[in-house]
Amino acid sequence: MRIAITGANGHVGAALCPLLLEQGHSLRLLVHRRSDGIADLDAERVAGDLLDAGAVDRFVAGCDAVMHLAARISIDSNNDPLVPRVNVDGTRHIVQACLRHGVKRLVHVSSIHSYDSHPLDAPLDERRGATRATAPAYDRSKAAADGVVLEAVSAHGLSAVILAPTSVFGPMDHGPSLMGRAIADLHNGKVPLLPPGGYDFVDVRDVAQAIAEALQRGAAGSKYLLSGSYRTVRELSAAVGRVAGRRTVQRVAPIGLLRSLVPFFQLQARLTGRTPLMTHEALTALLEGHPDIRSAKARAELGFRPRPFEETLADALDWQRRAGMLIGSGPR
Repeated sequence: MRIAITGANGHVGAALCPLLLEQGHSLRLLVHRRSDGIADLDAERVAGDLLDAGAVDRFVAGCDAVMHLAARISIDSNNDPLVPRVNVDGTRHIVQACLRHGVKRLVHVSSIHSYDSHPLDAPLDERRGATRATAPAYDRSKAAADGVVLEAVSAHGLSAVILAPTSVFGPMDHGPSLMGRAIADLHNGKVPLLPPGGYDFVDVRDVAQAIAEALQRGAAGSKYLLSGSYRTVRELSAAVGRVAGRRTVQRVAPIGLLRSLVPFFQLQARLTGRTPLMTHEALTALLEGHPDIRSAKARAELGFRPRPFEETLADALDWQRRAGMLIGSGPR
């Protein structure tokens, strides 16, 4: 099968593309800026931008299936005008191209953020409603993008499925992602205080396997949650220390103190040229991270089988160590 993939240079793409090549598919990859995660793949590369409808149309033409992984991810999304443009308008361009060229299957990768996390004391599954109108722009953009896909299914018969992973982590994180940076910073002693709250974490390889399965499995218009296991930030830090054999920070700071320090974190990020990991949006996401996200539907219909949390963490740290991202642990 000839498959067009957006976001192939991201973390999920780095795990997915080799898997699809092993299965005998031929790949066409949309490259916007970076290509470090896909440089060695035996795949066609096409330069383009999701916001350019013509470029997207040419990218999709002649392909049997499309996997739409690309998104503008932000933890300060209310101040990022590209979030709704890339996530909603870009998805619309993909959907329109799929309809125009008779694509047999669209696999759209959404996010747990497309769902309303409240109430926190009831299990969260696919029956949960979309994120609230007061949610951050990123959350609303992912829910709106899902709506674009589902409207094309119901109105035009597009064969599309939607997968919504939780926080993805694991090896092959070339970016690194914000989650990969957080793990490395915990290991390297760059985090003096921990925020309260936590999140559900899922292995990037398990997400990639589910995406590959969705090529053939899953009814059109279906949406699947891909969850792993919930950990508080303190439990995450302790696990990093346990796996790496190092002392890691365990002190959890009051949320009010951390919110008062957000301007300092933002200034520090500007001075170092890094994206801040601590924003008001990130702190809220951790406080509202749902502790019981169910993926029974994906298990039953896609064969989704998330692996143990500490197995993924060990593999992530080993990959970061070999990539030279961990202090005192140069490449082997």
